[in-house]
Amino acid sequence: MQDNQNVKVLGEITAKRYDQSTLTWIERLFNRGIEKLRKQFPKLIEFYRLGKLLDVDYHKNVICNAGFATLTHALGDNNAHNCYINKMALGTGTPTPAATDVKLTTEAYRNATASGTDVSNVLYCTAYFTETECNGTYTEFGNFIGGTASADTGSLWSHIAGFSWVKSNTIVLVVSCKYTFASA
Repeated sequence: MQDNQNVKVLGEITAKRYDQSTLTWIERLFNRGIEKLRKQFPKLIEFYRLGKLLDVDYHKNVICNAGFATLTHALGDNNAHNCYINKMALGTGTPTPAATDVKLTTEAYRNATASGTDVSNVLYCTAYFTETECNGTYTEFGNFIGGTASADTGSLWSHIAGFSWVKSNTIVLVVSCKYTFASA
């Protein structure tokens, strides 16, 4: 007898804000060099110097059907390319996230995923929004599979809202995502 199982995905998002004004001038100069090389070598961002930790904000998020559709397509197509979370975006909308979402309500800024790895059915990915990249108050966040630099591209994997992440030109925002896949 075959046992039917449901697969569940738990998405957890942790945002940390760091005050860069606490860095020395040499650390800031080092960061500028990393920012210039980041386009050619995205993994260098992991060496970025972070200032004093200001706060930590934790949320569980909605996994979107659009992301599941892209994932199942890739599993069935051995020629599938670009099937990974490659973009993370900040928005200014005030939606109630739902599994049927295909984009952020009001996408304001997106960045490349800085790092991604998986261990024992858990996916970890991180985005850095450095002090020179964007400024504002962000109220929604999502990440995308196969997105480009343009807003609203790619398949929305996850979506959260209902927070207030204030980002200025002296603050670095680091958003870490953890997705746990399990049979229920």
